[in-house]
Amino acid sequence: MNEALFKPYAALPAWTALFKQIANTPCLNLTGMAEGEKPFFAAALHQATGRPLLLLSPTELTAKRQAQDLRQLGLEAALLPSRDVQFSRAASSRESTWQRLQVLTDAVNGKVQVLCVSAEAILDRCPNKDAFKNASLLLREGGRIAPGMLMDTLLRLGYERVAMAEGRGQCAMRGAIIDVFPPTELDALRIEFFDDEIDSIRRFDPISQRSIERVKSVMVTSASECILVDPVSAATRFQAAIREHAEIEGKPSRKEDDLGALDDFFDSIDNEEAAAEIAAGALIDAADKPQTPSRAKSHLDDAAMLQAGQPIRTAPMWLNVLCPNTDTADAYLDQPIVLVDQPDQIQSRAKAKHDAFQTAWQEAALRGDSFPAQKDLLLPYPDLLSSLKRHAVLLVSDLSRGLGQFAPTDALSFPSEPVMPYHGRLEPLSKDIRAWQAEGCSVLLLTGGEARGQRLLRALERQDVSASYAQTADAPLEPGKVLLLPVSLHKGFRNHAARLCVVSDSDLYGSAYQRTHKHHAAGEHIASFTDLKTGDFVVHEMHGIGIYDGVVQLQTEGVTRDYLLIRYMGNDKLYVPTDQFDRVQKFIGAENAPPKLNKLGSGAWEKQKSKVKAGLKELAFDLAELYAERQKPNGFSFSRDMPWQREFEDMFPYELTDDQQKSVEQIFADMESSRSMDRLLCGDVGYGKTEVALRAAFKAVLDGKQVAILAPTTILVQQHYNTMKKRFAGFPVTCEMLSRFRTPKEQRDTIEKLKQGKIDIIVGTHRLLGKEIKFKDLGLLIIDEEHRFGVNHKESIKHMKTKVDVLTLSATPIPRTLHMSLAGIRDMSLLETPPEERMPVKTYVTPYDDSIVANAIRHEMARGGQVYFLYNRVRTIEKMYARLQALVPEARIAVAHGQMRENALEDVMLDFYAGSYDVLLCSTIIESGLDVPEANTLIVFDADRFGLSQLYQLRGRVGRSSRQAYAYLTVRRDKLLSETAEKRLTAIREFTEFGAGYRIAMRDLEIRGAGDVLGPQQSGQLSAVGYDMYVKLIEQAVHEVQGIKDTPELDTRIELSLDAFLPETLVQDERLRVEVYKRIAMIEDEYTKMDVEAELIDRFGDIPEPVEALILVAHLRAITRRLGITHLFLRPDGTHMRLDAKFIPDSMALFTAATEVDKRIAFSHRMPPEMLIHVRDLEPDAALKLAIKLLAQVDQRMQAKGEPEAKEPAKA
Repeated sequence: MNEALFKPYAALPAWTALFKQIANTPCLNLTGMAEGEKPFFAAALHQATGRPLLLLSPTELTAKRQAQDLRQLGLEAALLPSRDVQFSRAASSRESTWQRLQVLTDAVNGKVQVLCVSAEAILDRCPNKDAFKNASLLLREGGRIAPGMLMDTLLRLGYERVAMAEGRGQCAMRGAIIDVFPPTELDALRIEFFDDEIDSIRRFDPISQRSIERVKSVMVTSASECILVDPVSAATRFQAAIREHAEIEGKPSRKEDDLGALDDFFDSIDNEEAAAEIAAGALIDAADKPQTPSRAKSHLDDAAMLQAGQPIRTAPMWLNVLCPNTDTADAYLDQPIVLVDQPDQIQSRAKAKHDAFQTAWQEAALRGDSFPAQKDLLLPYPDLLSSLKRHAVLLVSDLSRGLGQFAPTDALSFPSEPVMPYHGRLEPLSKDIRAWQAEGCSVLLLTGGEARGQRLLRALERQDVSASYAQTADAPLEPGKVLLLPVSLHKGFRNHAARLCVVSDSDLYGSAYQRTHKHHAAGEHIASFTDLKTGDFVVHEMHGIGIYDGVVQLQTEGVTRDYLLIRYMGNDKLYVPTDQFDRVQKFIGAENAPPKLNKLGSGAWEKQKSKVKAGLKELAFDLAELYAERQKPNGFSFSRDMPWQREFEDMFPYELTDDQQKSVEQIFADMESSRSMDRLLCGDVGYGKTEVALRAAFKAVLDGKQVAILAPTTILVQQHYNTMKKRFAGFPVTCEMLSRFRTPKEQRDTIEKLKQGKIDIIVGTHRLLGKEIKFKDLGLLIIDEEHRFGVNHKESIKHMKTKVDVLTLSATPIPRTLHMSLAGIRDMSLLETPPEERMPVKTYVTPYDDSIVANAIRHEMARGGQVYFLYNRVRTIEKMYARLQALVPEARIAVAHGQMRENALEDVMLDFYAGSYDVLLCSTIIESGLDVPEANTLIVFDADRFGLSQLYQLRGRVGRSSRQAYAYLTVRRDKLLSETAEKRLTAIREFTEFGAGYRIAMRDLEIRGAGDVLGPQQSGQLSAVGYDMYVKLIEQAVHEVQGIKDTPELDTRIELSLDAFLPETLVQDERLRVEVYKRIAMIEDEYTKMDVEAELIDRFGDIPEPVEALILVAHLRAITRRLGITHLFLRPDGTHMRLDAKFIPDSMALFTAATEVDKRIAFSHRMPPEMLIHVRDLEPDAALKLAIKLLAQVDQRMQAKGEPEAKEPAKA
């Protein structure tokens, strides 16, 4: 901790007086303190007293910034977020719940030195401190607890029981193994039992499900703030509260009286839509529609679950009923000092929260979603004051009255003032430092990072300002000295009395420096089969596209095996042995376009593959030719980085992610080489592509070259132009744009200036490719979303690529598999790290209700924000417009959809961007639209009609700033969702945590990426064969172009009378069974076999004999495929292996290796040729083990002998 920073306070008379009075005076008012000094003062106060602090701020944003500043100063500071108020039974994302549980756990265990709380959060009741502390379970190796009892306890603590624990707050049980993912842990925990004794505890990766490390003990905390000490009593109180007010149910809402019933509205829009537009399969037939259970009945069902010790989703909204003894946040700290920032605003904010709560309660009561007992969920303001007055309270205010009903008995003056912002200007900074030094002030310059600090130090030396740099302030600050620290604060201050001046990095550079939190690397999920279910389309490498019909168990000649059943056209059925599951992939193609089924033995599948491969071969040759052309040294070599480049990079307020840094290095290396650059930069929206591109643009401008940025729409041109003006401010770079928003005269002037070289960077639409556009010296072309340009424009771009450096940006994620397949013929940089500085989007899956929609819109408007209302039915969009306008008359609503004229659509979008509208009622046209930082609420109508990737991309339109964003995914209340739609909505709700759901959606999204990179003509080819087969065919085409010979894969049949299957007692969930079979089928050698065995033991315990046989058969099959063996079977004279000359790598080498390994291996000369392990009367299991032992040695010898031959062609 930078303790020496706070020494200047010791000389202040007010500081001394504060410590004399703080013990005796319950409430003091501290006046005159600058905003930037408050976190600094709080840190000094904790350091001097050793007591924890509760820092109460008016808003959550202020509290968050103060917590960040305190952590930068070396304190253990935590932000307690406010609890979501959600009376409806909406399923919501739980990030704030996990954050609250983490903070409360740390606080109750004495790990928090400063607890930062907003006026809203302090009103949220917290669980009783002692009950919360006692709810944690300490589990130790060797400890005793029955697995069933542990599971019951976890459910009582709010954990959700699932088949596989992948997210926080989940638990799973498989035999003697319990998996649990506590909200306070980075990794999930695997607890293995031997009878009632805990045999081992291991941390595991929730995505790969593999163990990471073994631990001796672990603390499992509650997954809910609702701690049920006595579930039966809690359920009784809950039932009484519901029955008391059940009669209100059924009354229409106020708005429904004015607008007509929702059902009538739904019927009217449905009747206007074509039958084809109704989501087939997403909703059940109206005739079979179940009656919606009454809301009171749903709550009473919850009561029954509570009584049984089961968690309920709505528990946080019943905290005051279920837990009669609650506490406030201050109770979690031991003898805290309460520091209240702007107490007058605390009271007004608290009143606003109570008013909003009452409004939400009344609206929900009319729907039957809230009850009188819930009125006391928030802490009344007088009760809050009483709770805080138990501690020493310090008010930080400039006012002598209106102190939020706090009653200070004395006041102390701590006068300070803010520091002038310098925005990177060195001269005024140097001048002020000299003046401060003359006054005997200690000067602290906070640079936010070491590289920035060292550069500023050198720059100050050139200005004759003496300064020093240190990592921490260990020695007391000396008067007149200047110290640079790699610390980041939001604001600085100057305290005359303390002779201390602190200049923050936001004062120096314009914005505070944000460090990127590195993601913990998590393993990939076992396979894309995770989401495979009966009825899905699958692709078999040899037989084509069919429908998966589940895993079936068959017995033949007394031997039990599991098979994957695939149905093909007609009545064709294919039973795929479990050791061949690697030949089957889930079909991933165009959304909402089912593929055509193949017929077994028809030859149509081979024709499909050949047709796709021919197209890919042509594409591969074109790419290879272009790549070869660019290898010629005919480009401009840009200079290495100049000082201005460093200065420009310093002005970026965020630390680059590893992906961004790597991409910048790759692009700069390309620009500095003598060949022309043609690089594709791929990354999701908001992953930082623009910053990487602008650094390349600045590098080009520094070498006297011009830069052209090409965007597909006028909207994106405007956005890029705004970004450039802001980013290049303070640098001698002339930026201009060419679009229809410029007058004809302005456009002519721009074209002329471009020709004369008076414009450094120009951004425009396809107009930039026109013949009238002449550059004086174009050096770099940046293309945003190249796939959205027409064929003629692409030809112009292709022609330019041979002359200048080209950087193409794509917002659609590109699959890593595709990236690897194209390696060598396409330069690509990938941005895969999400931006960390943004708050996750709070997501609710809820029945559509007018009052919920109206409240969401008004809530966003009240904080000056904007709303996207997604309604994807153009035909009836005007009806929805009329309903929304009647619901929220004060809202300015605009309509935007894809059937509008392009110019009209762009004008609406730009007006929305400029803040002329509050609500944009739109179709999915916003998927790739304008970045609107003020739009932080998204409402999706009929969310069950959208695909997973669509929902993910649409939700990405909000949450573009530091503000909390909300997404409401609404579905019809009286319609039962199919399993598919429900899974989709559950996954999107949990998306904010990067887990398996996120990866599945990314895989879905990546299909579009493949089309973007390879061109629209390839999208149809991809849909014909499915993504996985498509990637495999790309690899083959690229290898053919590069002269690499691909060995065809062999389908070996192993015929041994062995039980080889997964017993249901080991893996009950079919989804998991398929996943494990897939994993076993991918065994290639001894190493992967041992890896699979270790994984199965880790996840499921001891391996039964049928599973061991299954693993050995998969291992044998992998070896026989490499040796060219098509069929292995057992006869009385030994183990026979039929060979296929087409697949034998080297016949002579095979013969030599086999005879060297064991004399019992013999060959027959009949056709087809056979190899025989001549050991008579072997049992199947002994034959299996002997075959693996001998054939593995043969395989190793052949590979060892083949190595020199493999290297020979490379030398040639």
